[in-house]
Order: sequence, then structure tokens, then C-alpha cells
Amino acid sequence: MTDEPVITIGSIDLGTRITISELDELLDYREPTSKYGLVKAALALSGFSPEMADWPSGITLKKMLEMFGGGIEITTLAAIPKGSGLGTSSILGAVIVAVIYRSMGRELTPTDLFNKVLQLEQALTTGGGWQDQVGGVLGGVKVVYADAGLVPDPRVHYLPSDIMEPMVNGGTTLLYYTGITRLAKNILEQVVGRYLDRNRRCMSTLAKIKDLTGCVGEALSQKDMPGFGRLVDQAWQLNKQLDPNSTNEEVERLFARVQPHVYGAKLLGAGGGGFMFMVCKSPEDAMQVREMLDGDPPNERSRFFDFNVNNDGLVVTVC
Repeated sequence: MTDEPVITIGSIDLGTRITISELDELLDYREPTSKYGLVKAALALSGFSPEMADWPSGITLKKMLEMFGGGIEITTLAAIPKGSGLGTSSILGAVIVAVIYRSMGRELTPTDLFNKVLQLEQALTTGGGWQDQVGGVLGGVKVVYADAGLVPDPRVHYLPSDIMEPMVNGGTTLLYYTGITRLAKNILEQVVGRYLDRNRRCMSTLAKIKDLTGCVGEALSQKDMPGFGRLVDQAWQLNKQLDPNSTNEEVERLFARVQPHVYGAKLLGAGGGGFMFMVCKSPEDAMQVREMLDGDPPNERSRFFDFNVNNDGLVVTVC
């Protein structure tokens, strides 16, 4: 909270900052040229919009903030490149929404938070669904299911993290930033278009991806590293069947280089670039992959990222 009735939004990773004093500046988040659209949309959908709360007619942003108790300052830090495939926008959206509601003295249930972020994604027209925020908000390794419907009610099945956790598996799982960025929206639009057209190939591939989920859960439960790796490879092949634009020549060259050392690998998210997840055959194979790609990277942006499994999930603290 700040004394001046304005909204200040900053980004540490981008090194930029804006101050919003008029309602129109906050509600332009749908515009292609709008800065900080994610934060603006989160604030608007949380109540700082005449359409989303019972504000008096003709109210100004200044009056809203005075009634709220003061100005708002939000600073974000996302130490992951854009177009990563890690669901960063959904997870960051969940963090921002949770913080805004906490500042209002309100706490959302996980399901309410998932649906708020789904609403946020739709308002921004970025596509997406509910899976990314579920993965980021809830800790641990899990398989998540939801029945058909406009408002999903996810069912979460927690699994052992041994196979995924580099500190436990001898470093045989690797996360590599390919240096190739892409916009998931473009891939998602094409896939959804084929689904709505009831394209036979698309429908068949989606059914196979759904069936693969149970197999992945079983492999994780049994701590079957080779089996898990092969399922990761199957998932990648199905991604490419679903949309050939999920890959390109540069990506395929990278996969060919690491293939002798891995049980399986795939681009994360919708594909087309971003991060690559690898399940190596042994710690020695993982070391060879690291040495090979560190010594001769596919481009100047690509690099390995160390990672671990977050068992706590989203935590909001009050200072």
C-alpha cells in the first residue's frame, strides 16, 4: 500500500516501471501495445473495474483507491525467459491474484484461484487452460484430472518425486533452455481449431495423450526411470502429431544430438521452443549431455537451468 492513490507496476527482470493514475490506463490490458497486461488484468478482474464490483457510477481510479485505503504498488520478478513453455504467465498470474486478494483480507481456495486465473487468461485472449496454474500453485509431483465442463474441478493425485528430483536421481533429469522462443497462443489456436472441427487425426491423438497420463503416473509410482523416459518420448511424438509446428529443424537437430544419451526428451508446454526436459540413461550420460551442449550450444541464448521439485507450492506471506 502507498499513500498516493495511484497504481505502480514494476518489473525487476525487465527493469521497467509504470504509474497508472487513470482508469482507462488500467483497463487497456487487451490492447496489443499495453504494458503489464497480466498485472492490469489481474487488478481489474479482482475488483478494480466498474464491471467487476459494485462501484458508484462514474467512479474514478483515484476514488477507488481512496476507498480501498491507498495506492497499490506491485513489483514482479520472473527469472525465466519468455516463451519458456513452463506455464510462467499462468503461474505468475496466480501469484498476483493471490497477493491482491490477500491484500484485501480475502483468501481464495485453490479451486477458486485456479478459476480466477482461467478467467484472467481468457480476458487476455492468450488461450491456455487450468493445468499450468494447478501445477504451480500446488506443490509436489502430481497427475491432475478434471471432468468436462466450463468450470473445471481438478482432482489431484500426488506421486513420488524421486524420478523427477535431480538431487535424488543422480542428476539424470535435465532442464535445458533451447534459446528458441514461441507463442503458445498460435499453437493452441491451431489445435483447438482442429478439435472444434472434429478432425479425425486430432481427436485420435488427443485420446492417446489422455491415455498416456495414467501410464506416466504408474511409472512415477513404480519409480521406473526407463519407463518414464520412454513415456516422455511418446508424449513428444504425440505433440508433433497434434501440430507439426510444435517442432522445427533447429529443435530436431538438438534432439538428434542428445538421443543416444536419453530414454526420452520433449519440449515443455505447447512446443515450438522454450525449455527441453530430458531423462538421461545414467548420471554419466547426463554429464556427457551437459559437456556437449555447454561446449557447442545450438545458439547463444541456450543454457542449462538447475531445478528442483517445489513441495510447498504457492506461499503468500504478509510483512
